[in-house]
Amino acid sequence: MKFRYVYVILIVLALCTAVSAQVRLHGRVYGETFPGSGKDFPFKAIYCYAALDGSECEPLQFATWEIDPVAWYSMTGPAGRYTMVFSRPNRFMRPIVLSNVFTKPGDDIHRIVRPKFDYANFFDGGWDKKPASDYYQTFVATGASLTHVGIRPVHDGVDGDGPGAQNIVVTIHKRTAGTPDKWPQVGPSRIIKDVDCGGAKDYTYYAGWNSGEVQLIPGETYAVHLKGEKPFQMFQQPNDDKKTDCYRIGADKTGWQGADIWMAVGTDNDGLVIPYNKCSNKEYVEFAGGSTKWTQTYVAQGTSLAAALLSGAVGTAHPPLSRTRLKVRVRKGGPNGPIVGVEKIAIGCGNYTGDASWGWFGVAYSPGEVPLEPGKTYAIEWETMETVQSLHDYINCKNVKSDLKPGFNPHKKVAPDEYKLGTSYKDGKIKQDFDLDMQIIEYQNSPKDWNKSVDKKNLIRNGDMVAGEVSGGPGDSGRPASWKSWATGSATSTIYMTDNVDSPNRLLRVTGYPKDSNVVDGGFVQKVEGLDHLETYLLSGKARSTWQTNNNHAVMIGYDPTGQDTDPNATTIVWLPIVGTHDVWVNFTSEPIRPLKDSISVWLRGKSTAPEAFVFEADFDDFRLNRVQSGVPGKL
Repeated sequence: MKFRYVYVILIVLALCTAVSAQVRLHGRVYGETFPGSGKDFPFKAIYCYAALDGSECEPLQFATWEIDPVAWYSMTGPAGRYTMVFSRPNRFMRPIVLSNVFTKPGDDIHRIVRPKFDYANFFDGGWDKKPASDYYQTFVATGASLTHVGIRPVHDGVDGDGPGAQNIVVTIHKRTAGTPDKWPQVGPSRIIKDVDCGGAKDYTYYAGWNSGEVQLIPGETYAVHLKGEKPFQMFQQPNDDKKTDCYRIGADKTGWQGADIWMAVGTDNDGLVIPYNKCSNKEYVEFAGGSTKWTQTYVAQGTSLAAALLSGAVGTAHPPLSRTRLKVRVRKGGPNGPIVGVEKIAIGCGNYTGDASWGWFGVAYSPGEVPLEPGKTYAIEWETMETVQSLHDYINCKNVKSDLKPGFNPHKKVAPDEYKLGTSYKDGKIKQDFDLDMQIIEYQNSPKDWNKSVDKKNLIRNGDMVAGEVSGGPGDSGRPASWKSWATGSATSTIYMTDNVDSPNRLLRVTGYPKDSNVVDGGFVQKVEGLDHLETYLLSGKARSTWQTNNNHAVMIGYDPTGQDTDPNATTIVWLPIVGTHDVWVNFTSEPIRPLKDSISVWLRGKSTAPEAFVFEADFDDFRLNRVQSGVPGKL
């Protein structure tokens, strides 16, 4: 019994160690209720996908909660470099993409994610007291193309439970002379179907466009026009700022309101384009048909793929979407073309009733994983990965066993939404006369080595070693600005000096001659504050030594994610030896560093434990700490 007890403890400890080796990505998806409000607006039922680089690991998935904690997401998985996507294609929130999310085992990263809008006002504390036939809400464009509009009608209950379901036509107009009803329309109209409000019908509605359909000029004023089949009302907030104002047309009053209505407007203002969007607010309407493979062709607008989402379902005798994986391939030219970039795995996310599951399959890519040429045709191929092995143990809530038949059933686009530049293929080869309900997101710009892209600002003070008082000669160690010297070896000297090889360049030096039991061991340290635990940073610099790194000599760069700068022997310091060639400068770049809180310390170290023919010297110069860029690459 004693041995069995010990064995159980060992198993528990092993499991705990395995769990702690994972990472947790969690937080909330919030917007601001209105500009300057300081209040958060929750985005509910938004699908979250987090994908590691490469083709081997299935992505993580979550749908933000609609109950307390509202707008919450939480995912756990293996450590690595993630790309995260937040989207719900029939909702008005423009997708959010986070790249270069570097993680290490045990990381717990809580992040508030916020979408970008050209206009957003979610105030629901007041409304237009009389119905209007038309609303024109103005906004100032920040992006070059409009892709999302969201609205939330209201009814005051005086005349019953609301006007009943109706279609609302949405158009975009560019400011010219006169009132907005005289402004010219830009791009095609969209229809929001079955808009209803009143009583418990507290719904939001959406209209979407593909990138490029509604072209905008950043800095210019436009209006979103809502035209109902019958009069309706909108939430509105009084606003004296004339940069945005609502113009209404109605039997009771026509003119400017001095108010902003409840609306969201999203554009290509974030380095992303959406060449294939969901343009209808309706979802899950008509199935395309069950198969193990479906393909959709489209024309690219960006330089590499960021994400793809496919609406679909699985049947009664199939595990839920959260356990359903699709292999995703991108082919150039059409369904039979060559594969471009890496193959990835998509995971399903959505609803599950115990005997049926529906929602959206999602896959995410880091910049450059699937390179694209704008204007060229590509085919996105979705093929099930499920097998008898992954299906055989499933039993649904009605005690129905799996039929052991892998496959999935995507949805068609909802009329009148259609994509004229492509079509779908069942089984990857049988051409159809409809398009799949999908959303494709691309990067406008895909620079090489994006994983090493950093902000220009150097967060290390005096990293180039130019500030301070250099040594005046023997016995004077000098006084470098912002760096502290330290030494644990009794034969150690630390000096701030002018380079005797490359004057007038300045550097930091650790030097000494080990003898008897004395050793050289010392260096310099700097605490860098004002950092963000949600971000990662790259440390770089260069070092030079009279000895190659070996058992007796070492030149090391260290960082401590706790920020402590007093104990060079602390177990929290990560030491990285760097010099492989003596007497020449060797460049160094660290792995991505995540602060434990709001600071890290940077440690420079030289160590020698054996006397040689040459005095030991370790030199340091040109150190930088830069934030890794974790958003979307900037526009071309």
